[in-house]
Amino acid sequence: MGLFTIQENRIICGRCNTEFDLNKNLEGCPLCGFGKKAAKEPEEARALTTKAKEEGLIEFLHIPPSLKLTSGTITKDEETETWGSWLMFNDFFAPKFLARVLAWKMHMAKTDSILLSDLMESSINIISKYNLSTLKGFPNLEKDKEGNRLVNHFLWTFVNMGLIQAKAVDKNIDDVWKESWDKIKVSLTKEGLEFAQIRNAVFDDEETEQILTQDEKNWLVNHLKQIDKEGYREYSVLREVYNFLKAGKNGNKDLWNWFENNEKFKKYILSRSERARKDERVYRKQIHNYARSFASAKVSLLRELGVVKDKRNDYSIIGEF
Repeated sequence: MGLFTIQENRIICGRCNTEFDLNKNLEGCPLCGFGKKAAKEPEEARALTTKAKEEGLIEFLHIPPSLKLTSGTITKDEETETWGSWLMFNDFFAPKFLARVLAWKMHMAKTDSILLSDLMESSINIISKYNLSTLKGFPNLEKDKEGNRLVNHFLWTFVNMGLIQAKAVDKNIDDVWKESWDKIKVSLTKEGLEFAQIRNAVFDDEETEQILTQDEKNWLVNHLKQIDKEGYREYSVLREVYNFLKAGKNGNKDLWNWFENNEKFKKYILSRSERARKDERVYRKQIHNYARSFASAKVSLLRELGVVKDKRNDYSIIGEF
């Protein structure tokens, strides 16, 4: 999940200006969701979650039972020490959903891990049956029927944050992510279960706005502070963006320029991209695109945390961070 190295069918989002590969994100912009099908009306969305309860899927969508689990391991590298979570991570609801499904499946099977393919099969079936694709972060199954973004953007990030564990079935494999899903075992960590068990407004109270509850926010902020000490700088970067917006700057051009002119971000891009080091124009284009992508992702997370107003082009600070 480092810098893009291959230019494929790359386009610029007409809403948030994020550059992305259309071949890998056919449902639309992976950050703001522009291009996806319109969300259902609030009454219809509530009806879907109510129907899920009535049909017995409450165990997958709602608060899971306690399990005996160990603490997670934080994955840190030059990227996490610079940006925190990578540019396509802009939502906590989708990985929380995966964590709940995973917890229930572990509980029902009385096992300490399950195959990633099994987790995704169940998750996709639930998303399909109750049209959860209308939620930000969830895949449009007409274009991503296997839920690749759920795994590559969200579950992978939760693994790096120490909330989920992923191991290859073959213990001799070094890079688990090069394996097929039927050769990867996943399990929740103690921390991942704690987050999964906190009441959620959408999954438990049938709300439609994807704003985390105060309890979820408090837990996440505390966890991000802890992993920040170990080199996963998500809290540090979000804090910097928060302070920037609190000073009266906007989340569009002002924040883009802030990312473009930030020395640590510039240094990271130069260290990872040989083309950027050799060609000033390539470097400028990369920092230009990445500035927009990261700005959009971090603002999206702050909106979910109830820190920034959840309204397009409104960057008012409405909560503490």
